[in-house]
Amino acid sequence: MTEPEIRSRVVSRMQGWVGARMGDATHHEIIDIYNSHRPLPRGVRMSYTMYWCAATVSAAGIAEGLTDIMPVECSCGELINLYKALGCWMEDDAYIPKPGDLIMYDWQDDNGVVDCTGAPDHVGMVVKVVGSMITVVEGNKTPGSVVGYREISVNARYIRGYCCPNYASKADKPPVSKLDTEPPWYAEAQTWAKDLGITADGTRPADPCTRAEVWQMLKNYHEAS
Repeated sequence: MTEPEIRSRVVSRMQGWVGARMGDATHHEIIDIYNSHRPLPRGVRMSYTMYWCAATVSAAGIAEGLTDIMPVECSCGELINLYKALGCWMEDDAYIPKPGDLIMYDWQDDNGVVDCTGAPDHVGMVVKVVGSMITVVEGNKTPGSVVGYREISVNARYIRGYCCPNYASKADKPPVSKLDTEPPWYAEAQTWAKDLGITADGTRPADPCTRAEVWQMLKNYHEAS
């Protein structure tokens, strides 16, 4: 696989989530992918109510088996530190990014002329650059806390910098997603519930339960005890 193909795959993964909204099934899928990673960064397990922009780009890296070049984090600040440690942080706001690069924002950038060095507030993934216009796909985008697109010009105000995964190092080395080789964190409990007949078939693990479904599972557990 070539470097452009690897970049295209991870961008396509992000684009496949466009339209997801906090609380829906796809949002839960993204968070579940993030939480499947071991070890969890700083021991922090994401809930479905936490800010999820950094978790979204991290989940794309997990799903594509690229966590060795795409560090996993739910904090924008910590994500920058991890990319700095890899030598893959671009401080220059005027940098022209490539698809698959991560763009960091600082909404408190009150200048827009000199290089922004403030604390990052948000992150997205570059989809393409046409002329001086960058198209980005982001999780937890406002309004609505959705996965959606943003357009911003090169060297614009609010750009904090770029995390630039070393996709070239993966060229001709097909990535292997851990999602295909490692069971999810809840696998043991899921099997237990299925074996006892508490849940019918153990499907839809990330979906919310209705009160009726909870009552039925409690009844099943009582009868199985």
